[in-house]
Amino acid sequence: MTEHDQLSGGAGHQGKSEGSSRRRGFRWGLYLPLILLALVVVAWSGFWFVARSLVSKGIDNAMDEARARGDVWTCTDRSISGYPFRIEVRCKDVTLTRNSTAGVVRLSSGPLVAIGQPHTPNHVILQGAGPLNAQLADGRRIAVSWDLAEASRRTRSGTLERMSLDMRKPVVTLTRPDGTVATYVARQFEGHVRRNPTRPEADKAQDLFVRIAQMSAGDLDALLGDANPSDIDLQATTSQSDQLARGLTPTGLEGWRLAGGKLDLTRFSLKKGLKLIEATGSFGLDDARRLEGRIEPAVANIDQFAGIRLRGGAMDFASALSGRPQPASPDGARPLPVIDIRGGRVGFGPIRLPIPPLQPLY
Repeated sequence: MTEHDQLSGGAGHQGKSEGSSRRRGFRWGLYLPLILLALVVVAWSGFWFVARSLVSKGIDNAMDEARARGDVWTCTDRSISGYPFRIEVRCKDVTLTRNSTAGVVRLSSGPLVAIGQPHTPNHVILQGAGPLNAQLADGRRIAVSWDLAEASRRTRSGTLERMSLDMRKPVVTLTRPDGTVATYVARQFEGHVRRNPTRPEADKAQDLFVRIAQMSAGDLDALLGDANPSDIDLQATTSQSDQLARGLTPTGLEGWRLAGGKLDLTRFSLKKGLKLIEATGSFGLDDARRLEGRIEPAVANIDQFAGIRLRGGAMDFASALSGRPQPASPDGARPLPVIDIRGGRVGFGPIRLPIPPLQPLY
C-alpha cells in the first residue's frame, strides 16, 4: 500500500467520525426542545398541585376562622380541579348560619364554583346557578333566582381591593310570617365595593356602588302610585370598613362604632317614570347602639305617597320648610326638610315625628 493510499484511508476514516459526531449533535438538538418542554410540564404540574393544596388549606382555615366568629359554613361534596391552568373549587351546595343583630340567619344556595389561576391567587371569580334562600330570625323567608350571576373578588396584601357582583334578571321573593308575598324583578343588578383611593389609609374607607335597572315592585308601585319600572343608583363610602368585614353582627358593629365608623351616602337616586327621589346623608351609631345621622332628601313630580294625595301647596310648603336652595331647573328635584335622627328620635325639619323611639340595633 502506498503512502497515498494510507493517507486517503485515514482521511476517509476521519470524515466518517466527523459525520457521526455531527449526526449525534443534530439528534441532540432535536430532542432538546422536547426535554425542556417536559421539564416545564413537570415543574408546572408540581406548582399546580402545590397551589391546589394551599387553596384547600386556605378554605379550611377560613371556615375555622368564620366558625370562631359564630359563622358556620358548609360546602357539600367539595372538589378542586381545573388542571392545568385554573383552580376550580366546586360545591354541590353552600350553607351559612350566622348570628346577626336580628338573630340567627340561615342562607343556602345551589351549586357554586370559585375560579382562580395559580399565578394570581388574589383574584377569584364566583359563579352560581342559584337559587339563594335566606331564613331570617323574624320568620321572613327570601328567595333569590337569576338567569346569570357572576362575582369577583380581588385582594392585595390580604386586604380587599375590589369586589363586584353582576346579576342578570334577578327575581327576589319575600314571604312574610303572615303568608303575604312580595316579588321584586329587575333587568340587572350591579354591585361594587372598592378601597377608596382618596381617603387616608387610617380611615380604612371603602366605596359602595349599587345600580338596579328596570325594577318592578308592587310595594313601591302602591307607595308612589306609579306602575312604571324603577331605576336605582346608590353611592356611599364607609370608614373603618375592616370592622364591618366581620359581618353585620354585634361584634362587627360594636367594633365599627368604637372605631368611629361612618357611612356617608353621597348619592341615592330613584327614578320611576317622571318621578324622582334623591338623597344624601351620613349615618353612624350612638353610645346606646342606636342609628343616628341625617338625610337630605329631594323629590320631583311626587304627587302621591302611601295613598295620600300630595297637592302642590303642601309640596311648596315642605320645600320652603327645608331652608335649602331650590333647584335651578323647574324639572329638578325640590329639597325637602332634613330628616334628623338623634337620641332615638326622628325629626322632619323642625317637626319631631310621632313614632316610637328607635331601639338599639344590638
